[in-house]
Amino acid sequence: MHNRERPVYCIVGAAGGIGRAIVEQLGEGADLIVMDRDAVAIGDLATNMGGMAISLDIADETSVSAAFAEARSAHPRITGLIIAAGIVDTGKLATITLARWQEVLAVNLTGTFLCCRAAQDWLVDGGRIVTMSSLAARSGGVITGGAYAASKAGVEALTKSMAQELAPRDITVNCISPGAIATPMTAGHPEDRKAAYDRIVPLRRHGTADEVAAAALFLLSPAASYITGVVLPVNGGIRMD
Repeated sequence: MHNRERPVYCIVGAAGGIGRAIVEQLGEGADLIVMDRDAVAIGDLATNMGGMAISLDIADETSVSAAFAEARSAHPRITGLIIAAGIVDTGKLATITLARWQEVLAVNLTGTFLCCRAAQDWLVDGGRIVTMSSLAARSGGVITGGAYAASKAGVEALTKSMAQELAPRDITVNCISPGAIATPMTAGHPEDRKAAYDRIVPLRRHGTADEVAAAALFLLSPAASYITGVVLPVNGGIRMD
């Protein structure tokens, strides 16, 4: 990246398992803006890491606009935006309601769009955007359901579109596609399904939030300056393409 000053990163969904791991790995080498709907959790996180905490509802345009305006008042420019917010859903076609379908897409896909739109002019030239997809986007969802799979497939397509649009400013936009990761969000999945997954994945286990965070830090780093529009799998080898 061209910015040689102390980097500033905005992490949306910082209170979740993966978001928190990203914050912790970024550590004290950067100024951090942590956003999440869980105001208490990000308040504690900001206190521990020395960052700025802002609560928001990622699915609400007014809330996102207000949160990003508040952050910009303290930090006129950012080096990178990481969107780790999301909800999981296991509802199948026969059981999921329209309201739940719309909620999942609003948080996972529309929320990603709203944050990226709000941040595009906030990012320095040469900056970074990292979004978060899922193995479900390409598998259709084995443990998860159609709304979740569709929302994450949309994130991957949006990432590639933004990568093309922002390339003239040397801003890279990449997506991480985790497989089954041991986080609070996946803790409620049926134990038999989780055990079955571990039996078939080549590395024979769930991944960790730290392993996903390490991939995010690589995509944020100068070493990834010629990588954009990529969907990076972190899935233990269960899907190789």
